[in-house]
Amino acid sequence: MKTIYHLLFSLLFVFAFVACDKDDDKAIERTQLKLEASAQSVTLNQDAPDDVILSFSWNEATSLGPEYTFDYLFQIDIADNEFQSATDVVTLGANESVSYTSSQLYDLIVEKWGKTAGEPVSVEARVAARVNGPKFQYPEIAYTTVRVTTYIPRSQALYITGSATPGGTDLNNADKMTELSNGRLYNWKGQLTAGGFKFITTPGVALPSYNKGADNSTLVKRTTESDPDEYFQISDPGLYYIYISLKEMSISYKKLLYENLYLVGSATAAQWDLEKLIAMTPDNLNPNIFTYQGALQEGELKILAQREFNGTTFKPLVADGSIESTDVQVTPGEQPDYKWKITAEQAGLYKITLDTEKMEIKFEKQ
Repeated sequence: MKTIYHLLFSLLFVFAFVACDKDDDKAIERTQLKLEASAQSVTLNQDAPDDVILSFSWNEATSLGPEYTFDYLFQIDIADNEFQSATDVVTLGANESVSYTSSQLYDLIVEKWGKTAGEPVSVEARVAARVNGPKFQYPEIAYTTVRVTTYIPRSQALYITGSATPGGTDLNNADKMTELSNGRLYNWKGQLTAGGFKFITTPGVALPSYNKGADNSTLVKRTTESDPDEYFQISDPGLYYIYISLKEMSISYKKLLYENLYLVGSATAAQWDLEKLIAMTPDNLNPNIFTYQGALQEGELKILAQREFNGTTFKPLVADGSIESTDVQVTPGEQPDYKWKITAEQAGLYKITLDTEKMEIKFEKQ
């Protein structure tokens, strides 16, 4: 397989990076370049996520004479994947290195490459010495493999508290958020009044807390009483949706225009049965944007905000509305009873996106 790797990587440099002389003779094999890892196996440390745990370094490539210089291009991927999902190319010099923290390797292995947290996997790195000179020369390439054992992130509760929240400023009444990914992603939906809010990890305990950072989308961790105790502020009371990433130390919160939206109609699997309404999915970062992905058949459809026909309804501007139009209206009841029409030729798998702030809808055939 390494022969195939060499060929693929060589072609990458030939066509994407190197201006070459097509009439040049085939270069001789060169084997001086070596790629070394700081360890042959590592276990990621959740308690020290930002400490370097693995490094890759390399030496100088085989000399081609004073007219030639080299750039060293580095990538890493899951082993035996022919670098089809590799990281972006990093270009460095000879005798340099690339390092990874436990957090960075966890993100690559679990989130980018989709491997199961807590299980050992092999990762493969490669470095290629790209040749710069008067005549084209194939890059010299070196590989190495490392066994990496990830961790299963520990669950960490998070609670919302503050004068804007249902529990007020009493830390014992802080409201628990939904943990979407252990210790990393959270959401919460509820009523907020005028006032402020922040987050704590234990009811009744002030520290540590997660507070407003440089702006309304940034979190900072407060660990001592001397740290600034800044709150996110609410001036427009109502039903809000909050999404937090402790991995990115970021927050998104918005007032909800509609808590739920449902598809109904003969073009859907629900038909006209209110017991079978198809819920649309709100976007994590903007919960006022709803999507549906699935089949649409020949027929009609509209979108309800409640589980009743005479409630708030999203519909086209005209009867038998075209799904090629982005126009949409919302009415407090069923009338006028306009619907989108799906023809037999249009039937298939669709992604429907409804932006309730911009009042736009898109039907995208998949």
